[in-house]
Amino acid sequence: MRPLDLGRRTRHLQATARLRPGFMSHTSGAPCLRSDVSCKNPPQSMAATPETIWQIPAYLPYLQPALTEVAIAEAEAEIGYKLPADYLNLLRTQNGGYIRHSLPERVHDTIAGIGPNFPSLTGFDWDECQEHVGFPLDGLVPFDGDGHWHLCLDYRRRKNAPTVTYVDIEGDHESPVAVSFADYLAKLQIETGENYVLEGVLEIEKVTAGLSAALGIAFELPDTYAHGYPIYRAALGTKNNPEWVWLSPNQVPRGFVRADDPRYSELKDLLPGVAARFPEVPPDACILRATDAVRVKVLNACVRSQMTIRPLREYVRGS
Repeated sequence: MRPLDLGRRTRHLQATARLRPGFMSHTSGAPCLRSDVSCKNPPQSMAATPETIWQIPAYLPYLQPALTEVAIAEAEAEIGYKLPADYLNLLRTQNGGYIRHSLPERVHDTIAGIGPNFPSLTGFDWDECQEHVGFPLDGLVPFDGDGHWHLCLDYRRRKNAPTVTYVDIEGDHESPVAVSFADYLAKLQIETGENYVLEGVLEIEKVTAGLSAALGIAFELPDTYAHGYPIYRAALGTKNNPEWVWLSPNQVPRGFVRADDPRYSELKDLLPGVAARFPEVPPDACILRATDAVRVKVLNACVRSQMTIRPLREYVRGS
């Protein structure tokens, strides 16, 4: 048996990888001191619709051209199956890209579109993978994955109504996720993380100035490279054991591409204008996050400064 070589797709993902807000792991577990700013913040269940599922700003290199009936017919002919109506409804709103939802206990952040760009629902085969697993891969159509694992439309048992299945190629394991694509959409959650909302922020620099004065910290120049919008970061704690606080706006560009991307000139004006990262949150707000050991200190500094602050989950819950 040949050693498992999943290099091409994995290298592409590593080359295009970007940090995503709200996914940093904290482990110190500092208790909260205020009942209205609880540290317990589980993912929030909410309906994933074509209008709400896509992450803002859209990462433009991952978008396909606008979906057409011709493109759908060609894709279905290539994969050999009819695509679920709910899947196509998503792609008619945005033809692929990062989503702002996730699956419980799964690494999943993308839904592939139909078209010539990476990642695409078409142009995939299992030739290099089948010998490494003890279950059939024919009939699985991946719409997310990194080469080592895949989230798939599963047509193996029902040719006209696929289920959704997770396959782990390295671990030789498969597990059911949902009985239909609609059921998959219903299982999605929004990771609110330890994020908080500061309302009524007309100038984020005034917030950074206020927190700098209250906490004796200095914010670095904002970084826009990772996400396409400015993220302000300041260090607390000690040099050997730093803690962090981050601030970022809710209203951001609708789409972004990095200036060093080979397709920058082609894509930079594809989605002009601004939109809210969290449409459930007022646009004139900013999002605050801090590491565990200093979170209570930062939140209470906001309260003392008479800032209106609430956990992000309170906005997202039940939306």
